[in-house]
Amino acid sequence: MARAWEVRGGDWAANVRREQWTEFNRLLDLARQVNDLATRLAPEDPTPWVNRLDLMIGQSTPPGDVEETWRELTRRDPWHREGHMLKLTYHCRKWSGSHEAMFGFARSVAAAAPEGSPLHVLPVQAAAEWALWEQERASQGSAGDEISQRWRQDPAMQSDLDNALSRWFHQPATRHADWLNDANILAYGLARTGRDADAAPVFASIGRYMTSVPWAWWDHVRGDTAFLRARRRARHAA
Repeated sequence: MARAWEVRGGDWAANVRREQWTEFNRLLDLARQVNDLATRLAPEDPTPWVNRLDLMIGQSTPPGDVEETWRELTRRDPWHREGHMLKLTYHCRKWSGSHEAMFGFARSVAAAAPEGSPLHVLPVQAAAEWALWEQERASQGSAGDEISQRWRQDPAMQSDLDNALSRWFHQPATRHADWLNDANILAYGLARTGRDADAAPVFASIGRYMTSVPWAWWDHVRGDTAFLRARRRARHAA
């Protein structure tokens, strides 16, 4: 599946060439065949169902089929981190979802997730997706600052950041495989809304291990530039 997404690229669907779509769909068909075999060989493993959900996002899969896959996945692992990130992507407006559906899903999951679960970061990821969508469709110039200001002034999105800090980052939990991705998402949300002092310990825990997403999403500047600027401000505020 990784190869299929390399062929398609990360651009908006309207900018993907016809030959890219053809090869993308061919590789997805092959991946689907292999994954179907995996579901039969390991019937209680959630991983093939996560992969099936990933395959569905790139195509116009009927919502009923997506929900059936989601039920099978969460029956096997109710708090699967990657599975929930993929379901969030499915609800994103860029994949024919909506901001309302995306935030509704993310916040309902975070409200039910146990203390220390990385799923408390899910609404912050949703806010980063929202900011990217708004930024790509805004006029150039001060668009990034205006979007950050809207994020800063939205009480629900600020509450999402508070929740991620208190119920995930400050909880004594073992670091999971995608911990750095989640920490970078949280640092991004805090930095983008000017909460530099709150971001300082998150940056300290990240160290030099920046992830390209979401830092490359910040107002059309290089990801490493956005990260270093934000980290510098956080260190000064600490």
